[in-house]
Amino acid sequence: MRGQVVLDDITGNLVPHDFNLGTLKTTRKLMTLVEILGCGVSQDAALSCHSTFMAVTTVGESNTNLVYIVHLVENRYYLLKRTVEPCTALRFHPYQENILFLATDSRSVYRIDVIDGTVIKMEGHRIPVVGIQSGSRSPLVITYNHEEVLLWSWPSLSLMSRLRLDEAVPVMWAGHVWQRDELIVSFVTGTVFIWHSQNRSQQHTVQPPDGLQIEFESFALSSGGEWLVGGGRSHLMVTYSLLSRSVAQVIHLPASCTDVYHAAFLPPIHPRYYQVLAVLNSTGVLNIINFTTSTKLKTLRAQRFNIVSISVSEDGNFIAVTYANNTTKVYSSRCLFPEDKSHIYEDVAEPQVKFRIVEDEKLDHKNDEMKQKKRKKFKEIKGLLDKTKWYELLREFNEYPVKYRNLIWVSILDLPRNYSVFSDLLDKGTHLAYEKLQDTLQLADRGLLKVLKGTLSALTHWAPFLSSVEYLPEFVFPFVKFFHSNPLLCFEAVVTLLLNWCQHWFEFWPKPGIMILNVIEQLICNADSPLLAHLMRLKVTAEEYAWPLLITAFSRVLSHTDWLMVWDHILSNPPSFLPCVAAACILKSRQPLLSCGDAHEVKVYLNQELWISIRLILDKAYILYTNSNNTFLSEDKLGKFIPLPRGGLPVFSIGPRDAREEERENMERKMRDVEFIREIHPTRPARSPRAASFSKRQEDMVYLIGRDELEKQEQECLKSIRNLRRRHLATAKDNL
Repeated sequence: MRGQVVLDDITGNLVPHDFNLGTLKTTRKLMTLVEILGCGVSQDAALSCHSTFMAVTTVGESNTNLVYIVHLVENRYYLLKRTVEPCTALRFHPYQENILFLATDSRSVYRIDVIDGTVIKMEGHRIPVVGIQSGSRSPLVITYNHEEVLLWSWPSLSLMSRLRLDEAVPVMWAGHVWQRDELIVSFVTGTVFIWHSQNRSQQHTVQPPDGLQIEFESFALSSGGEWLVGGGRSHLMVTYSLLSRSVAQVIHLPASCTDVYHAAFLPPIHPRYYQVLAVLNSTGVLNIINFTTSTKLKTLRAQRFNIVSISVSEDGNFIAVTYANNTTKVYSSRCLFPEDKSHIYEDVAEPQVKFRIVEDEKLDHKNDEMKQKKRKKFKEIKGLLDKTKWYELLREFNEYPVKYRNLIWVSILDLPRNYSVFSDLLDKGTHLAYEKLQDTLQLADRGLLKVLKGTLSALTHWAPFLSSVEYLPEFVFPFVKFFHSNPLLCFEAVVTLLLNWCQHWFEFWPKPGIMILNVIEQLICNADSPLLAHLMRLKVTAEEYAWPLLITAFSRVLSHTDWLMVWDHILSNPPSFLPCVAAACILKSRQPLLSCGDAHEVKVYLNQELWISIRLILDKAYILYTNSNNTFLSEDKLGKFIPLPRGGLPVFSIGPRDAREEERENMERKMRDVEFIREIHPTRPARSPRAASFSKRQEDMVYLIGRDELEKQEQECLKSIRNLRRRHLATAKDNL
């Protein structure tokens, strides 16, 4: 039976009397261990380090603020203090669990011994305190509000100093990293200040990524002091590396995490999940996230009441959750992890190492070694990412280094990392066209499916026309696999591809891009006209042998390794190189295609992985690109590369053209087919009656098409003249 406390008197007992919280700390079921019922309109709670005590604030009669202590070992509760002002911050000291820090709206902070009731008043703030921080091995207690940060010595609690800050930018969090004796202050803009505790003249500043416009509301420090994560009114969280004093990455939270109201790291109590983050959003939903993989482990919510605050015990065994109905419930932290029967949990032992500050000499020595390694690595990457050497490196080894491929692609495409734009698109949710995408693709990897749906939805919210492009998921999917750890880069890479390499694909929608197919057909004709003639005799058009290669981004006919190699070359060359690769795939498949007896066999061959060497295909593509006539591979026809702008997205103006242009393109293509048939055998002395009849029909077809087009234009011209004459006569009558 779970324990229950009803705060209806100044003292009372916890029911049942034989309740023992210690025996329940290893439970793995999501069940309430202790339930505390308040009696007021507002409530806050905090757990002591090993959950001997629990402090709860509530409102009593005459709007008096009451602070209760629940003794979870002796199964009783009692009133600790009455205050006129509301409580603004509440925290137990992690080293001495009987010491409670309480901040009120009167700008005072109280240090209270919950056993004997002794109180020490800490004064010095000009406005009410919103946060209190103290580490288990730290000689400091830090109190802060949006304008000031004060340092207090422990255990004397004398005011040591007041940090000098810019009062124009609100402070959101402050803390002490005892492992390196550093002070950390974070601001609403995402800027982080780092000082050495003993020497505050050297200040390090870490700025959030450019273009990321988040109003930060919460920060959380990892138990080892290596990472600081911050979030706010966005589903993105920024990870700061306190070792390198830089931004490590931007985390894309799961779909249910619309924003970050409060975040806290759970202590490492699970053998498989060492870095776990508890994220509470403004809608009252608590998400438990695996920090290393940015995946959600569990969600905690109530059907009727939102969660308003959380408090984690220092040993990590328990978590207190306060709901909007003045109820606080205590859960075992182990129930927030996925069930794993293969591992047996062991109790986390109490730390045996006492507090100590690392000596300055050793710390400086470690910092020097770290800086040297960082400089060496920076020089290595800088030399590799010199754009003048990329192409030489690619042509020599036929591919980019696997270790740096992601970084090179991002730099080649010059992706702007517009976090705020991407965030706004994701906030619109999953597009209606892709709500049942899992039924179509049947992906086993839910993480990939999530990123794919998010990317497709963001693309469609940016360009609604793309919702009608049925092959878009298959085209985007290989890039999602490549950029799966960073959805923003994946989205911007696909947008860059659509605007540069795919700009002629949608001109005659829903028909394929005629221009790009004509270019591929011309390349094949110039290199191997008998192969093209064979395909034409089988009634196989470029729409059937070249278009599937393009709309799948070659992923259907290439292995993953070959696909990466091919796109190394495509992205490193102008957009006109893409049709050369498609034509090279057909030309290097000459023997298999010539052995095909009908159109069905050609389609079957081009819908499976090719067994031809990818290096031969790339060599042929470069030969076509170098030797082809510049008129149909020019920038005027196929365009030149233009990167995405900083701070926004261009308007998607690519779409279907006028029907007259489509008819004209089709007519010119048919005429080229007739001319090609004539050019295949230019020296044949005589033709059979059947061949002559076929040629005559082709010429008649060209004549009829031209005549029909001319008659159509004449009819439209006459119709316009009649309409103009009718309007002129009507105007003349009105004047009379």
